Amino acid sequence: MQFNKEQLKAINHKDGACVVIAGAGSGKSTVLTHRIKKLVEDGVNQKDILAVSFTRNTADDLKKKLKELDCDNINVGTFHQICGHILQEEGISTYNQVKEWECENEFKKINPKPKTKDIMSFISYQKNCNLTYNDDVVVTTDKHTRYELIQFYKAYEELKQKKNAMDYDDLLIECSKVNKNSEYIYKYLLVDEHQDCNIIKNILIKQLCPSGNIFVVGDHRQSIYGFTGSQPSQFMYFYKEFPNTKVINLDINYRSNETIVNNANKFIAPYFADYEFYSDSKAESNKKSNVQVFTNCDRFDEAEEVGDIIKKLLNNKENPNEIAILYRLNSHSINLETYLRDNDIDYEISNNGSFFKRKEIGLIMSVLRLVCNPHDDGALDIIFKEHLYPLKFFSNVLFGSIREYSGLKNISFFEALRDMKYKKDWEKKNALLFIDYIHTLRLQKDKNIPVSDMIDNIIKIFQIEEYLEVKYDSSETEDRLRAIDVLKTFTKGSNVEGFIKYIEHANVKKKKDGTIKLMSIHKSKGLEFKHVFVIGIEDGKFPHEKSDVLEEARLFYVAITRPKENLYLSQIGEGNRFVDEYIK
Repeated sequence: MQFNKEQLKAINHKDGACVVIAGAGSGKSTVLTHRIKKLVEDGVNQKDILAVSFTRNTADDLKKKLKELDCDNINVGTFHQICGHILQEEGISTYNQVKEWECENEFKKINPKPKTKDIMSFISYQKNCNLTYNDDVVVTTDKHTRYELIQFYKAYEELKQKKNAMDYDDLLIECSKVNKNSEYIYKYLLVDEHQDCNIIKNILIKQLCPSGNIFVVGDHRQSIYGFTGSQPSQFMYFYKEFPNTKVINLDINYRSNETIVNNANKFIAPYFADYEFYSDSKAESNKKSNVQVFTNCDRFDEAEEVGDIIKKLLNNKENPNEIAILYRLNSHSINLETYLRDNDIDYEISNNGSFFKRKEIGLIMSVLRLVCNPHDDGALDIIFKEHLYPLKFFSNVLFGSIREYSGLKNISFFEALRDMKYKKDWEKKNALLFIDYIHTLRLQKDKNIPVSDMIDNIIKIFQIEEYLEVKYDSSETEDRLRAIDVLKTFTKGSNVEGFIKYIEHANVKKKKDGTIKLMSIHKSKGLEFKHVFVIGIEDGKFPHEKSDVLEEARLFYVAITRPKENLYLSQIGEGNRFVDEYIK
C-alpha cells in the first residue's frame, strides 16, 4: 500500500505525544491501523496497546481491520466499553439503572411540571464536563432556573445512591476514580475522533497512558457533539498538554473531487483563521464536480424538486446506494419521504428515523387502533407508557396493576381499565373518561367521518398538543405537529381500517439492497456518497437558533464533505447564512 509523506510520518511515530489532524477523506482509519501494526513490528507487546474509538461500530470496524493485519490482541473499544470492563474487574456493578419515571417522580417534588428530557440532558452535560451539583454548573436549557437545575441534579444523584444505581456517564466518572492511581495503564494509547472528546475523557486519557505515548487523531472542523460536552479546543491545543508534541496534518482528500474540496475549504477556513496549525485540504483528484444550490418557498416544494432530480438520477441508472439525503433535523425528512414513497422509490432511514415511526404518529395510530379494536392490548400499552390524557397521572404501578388484573381475569387491558377496583375516585373517573372517549370515536367511525377529521378530534380529546409541549421545546413541538398534518395527507380515500393497514405496511417496509439513504448529518459522519443532497438549510433551523454557530458551521462542513462527485444544497427562502457563505 502506498502512503503519502504525512501519512508515513504518522505511521512511523513511536514515542511521545502526537496529534494527527486528519481532514475529510484523508485515510485516517488506514493510518491508525498501520501505526498500530508498526508498533507491533517494532517489538511492542499487543497487550500494551489500547485503541479507543468513538462509537461501537467504528470500534468493531477497527478490530476487524487490525485482525486482517494480524493484530488481534489489541485492546479496542469505546471509552464506555473500556471503563465498563475496568469497573467490572473491580467488582463494581454497572447494570442497575434508575428508570425515567422514577426520575420524573423525584423531579416533581421540586417542580410539578419538570421537563425531564431537558433535565437529564443538562445532568449528562455536567458530568461530561466533570461538574457535580456543588460546582458552578453550565446551564444548557431555559426551561428551568439555575437553582431548580441544581436541585434536580442533586435529587437525581441521591436517587441513584439510594438504589445503588449507575448511569451511562457514571461509567467514565467512576472509572476515573478507580484509575486515579493508574492501576490500569497502557504503554501506548491511540484515540480516534479526539475532537469529540470531553473533559472527563481527557482525564481518562492521561490516566490510562501516563507514559505520554498518546496518539490522538481528529479534525477540529468536524467536531459536532458540543451538546454532549465535547470541546474541540482540547484537540486543537492538545500539544500544549505535553512537551515536544508532534503535530501532523493529513490534508490530502482522497474522497472528493477538486470542486467539492475547494468549496468546503472556502466555507470553513474563516472560522479557523487564527489556528496556527490550520491547513486547507487538497484534492487528490483534479476532476470538477457538479454543485447546485436550490431555493424553495417551503418543504413541500423542496421535496418535489429534490425528488425529481433523484428520479432522473435513477432513470440514468445511477446506483441508489450512492445517493444520500442529509438534514439537520429529523423532521426535515418528512416531505421527501412522502415523495419517495408516492413515487415507489426505495429508501432507507438510519436508526429507524422513519416518519411512520415517530412518537406522535405512533400515539395517534394507537388511538385509531383502539377505536377499531378496543381489545388491542399493544395499542393501549403504548398509550399507558406515554401517559396520555386522561391517563397522564396514572402511575406505572397502577398500570402494572391493570395489566396484572387483565391476566388474572383473562380479559383485555381495555376491559381491565373499565372493571378494575380503584383505590381513588379520580382514578376511576379518568379511566371511565378514557373509555368514553374511545366509544365516542367509535361512533364517529361508524358514521364514516373522514379519517383526517378523526385525527383532529383525537388531538383535541387526548390533548396531544399539550402532551408535546410538555415533552419537547417549542421548535420541536411545532415540527411534530407539522408531522401530524403530513400524516393526514395519507388519509385521503381511506376508511380507518384501510388507513391503519397502509401505515402498518409502511412500518414493515423491507430493506432492499439498492436504496436511497436518508439520515441526519450527525449520522453521516465518516460516510461518503457519489451524490449528496443537503436539505432544509434555513436560518433558525440550520444553523439552528439555539446552537452555537461555530458548531453549526462544523456540522455544515461535515455535510458538504460527504460527496465524492456531486453536491446539491437546498435552502428554504433566500438569504440563509450558510448558503451565502458557501457560494460567495
